[in-house]
Amino acid sequence: MAKIYVDCEDEYGSKIYDKIIQTSLEDLTLGKSLIKVKMICREKEPYFIIGVLPKSTSKPIKMRDIVSIEETKTDDTGKTIYRLRIVDETHAPELFEMINIIEQPSRFEIITDSAIDMDTVVYDAKDDFILKLLDFMNRVFPEGMRVRKTFHGKSIVMIASERPFNEEWINEALKLKEELEN
Repeated sequence: MAKIYVDCEDEYGSKIYDKIIQTSLEDLTLGKSLIKVKMICREKEPYFIIGVLPKSTSKPIKMRDIVSIEETKTDDTGKTIYRLRIVDETHAPELFEMINIIEQPSRFEIITDSAIDMDTVVYDAKDDFILKLLDFMNRVFPEGMRVRKTFHGKSIVMIASERPFNEEWINEALKLKEELEN
């Protein structure tokens, strides 16, 4: 589980937010994917900041990880036709959305007239992971904190308030981002 730090003006509030963070991390199965979570609560202002430092995610899945080129030929119009062999079905549905399938003679064979670049990224787990992190942050913030801003880098920091942000709050969020990344 990630290390959790809550900086809150109210000691009881600190314990409550610690529990909310733990529960949200468990619900989204994120606890083991994060190194550190820090929340700053300023209820009197009011604004709240959450910063997370994630562990590195897996590498992007490229077309070469899913298919191999079995054959290429040129049709009557000069267009290149590819016969592809599926070597890993895991992310084949994402690939199918990216190419024009002319024919699928078997479960592991596809014929396409789409341009094929074996280095094309078909799936990147980091995108789904970031969406889960943002969902986690939104679950932890109190109701009514509708004004939000997110800062991305090695860490992800989000600030929320019910009022427009002042420069001091933004600076505190940026300071937390820097702290998490160093």
